[in-house]
Amino acid sequence: MAGKKNRNYLSGREIRAIAKANKKEIKRLEAYKNRVAPEEEFLSEMKDPGNILEIENLHTYFYTEQGVVKAVGGVSYNVPKHSVVGVVGESGCGKSVTSMSVMRLIAGPTGQIVEGSIRFQSNDYVLDEYGDPVRDEEGNLVVEEKVYDIAKMPINEIYRVRGKEIAMIFQEPMTSLNPIFTIGQQLDEVTLIHVPGATKEQAKEKSCEMLRLVGIIPENVYGAYPHELSGGMRQRVMIAMALAAEPRLIIADEPTTALDVTIQAQILELLQDIKNKIDGSILLITHDLGVIAEMADYVVVMYAGKVIEKGTVREIFQDPRHPYTIGLQKSKPTMELDDGTELYNIPGNVPNPVNMPSHCYFKERCNRCIHKCSGDYPGMVQVSPTHYVACHLYGEEADHG
Repeated sequence: MAGKKNRNYLSGREIRAIAKANKKEIKRLEAYKNRVAPEEEFLSEMKDPGNILEIENLHTYFYTEQGVVKAVGGVSYNVPKHSVVGVVGESGCGKSVTSMSVMRLIAGPTGQIVEGSIRFQSNDYVLDEYGDPVRDEEGNLVVEEKVYDIAKMPINEIYRVRGKEIAMIFQEPMTSLNPIFTIGQQLDEVTLIHVPGATKEQAKEKSCEMLRLVGIIPENVYGAYPHELSGGMRQRVMIAMALAAEPRLIIADEPTTALDVTIQAQILELLQDIKNKIDGSILLITHDLGVIAEMADYVVVMYAGKVIEKGTVREIFQDPRHPYTIGLQKSKPTMELDDGTELYNIPGNVPNPVNMPSHCYFKERCNRCIHKCSGDYPGMVQVSPTHYVACHLYGEEADHG
């Protein structure tokens, strides 16, 4: 591998070695993902009962012909109950891959969760000895609280949480909705799949209720096809679909990217109202710091597949510590910019995800480097009860504190 540093290509021998190693590892991970396992294997406990989701040391890789792309390399953060957690960072930093890992939607066999835990506090249906849902005297389904480690769940068990307990609002509603089915058919399907014993009439009633909740008159939209709706209306339908199974956590992945500014404001206001009405949590993924400042209670800043800073929204915006977080905030256009002033940009490029360095990934782009930055990757340092940063600038501060 020493000679490889001086050229920009792989030899045939190296390509074959990579393919062989990839095949072996993919076979092992696929077998684990598709295994049949008792519930005890993927039951867990929350480290903090106040959290709805705890992601710990998550590694998600993509096995390619050029090598292993470490898209997410040891991500850890929590989503507290009844809160909005914003995940921010430039494109390719691992925000969406982390959320897709939570939903177990990573495209296999090349994409795999390799290591880590994704603990989720779920309300699952109580089953009788025959595997049928138990109902109380009033006919309501009985639920019990369980903590699942989603990363360890066999893929055929993920239906317990995906769509029912954790719902996702995708970036582009036109590609997320099926063009050959009506809005009503697609909304009804959520209830019919996730609510045992639900009838078509009950499903339609629930769908209409959800459409009203997001500000849509059901009579105008229920029988329509996706192409007949505007972008803002389609995004509202996606939110209604996410809410149909009454989830405890909603993952919103760039929910306003494809919309104009006026509609963006409406969708964000709607999400805030929805959170209060369902008393749930939202994991909001975006590159827009303005959206984060308006919506989030807590902020997670990611760079090159790692969390580099996290804290309350006030701490991240009023007292940013990591040079990358400071650079992100300086890069945002403001009304104070004079006509001739150039917008700040962070110099340099993100390191190659196939061959990540052992030192801090931001070192080559940082204007505050110190000698320790050439050493091992910095650990997470606590600078306040809720504020953490992965930077050598604060290592001594932690030692003295």
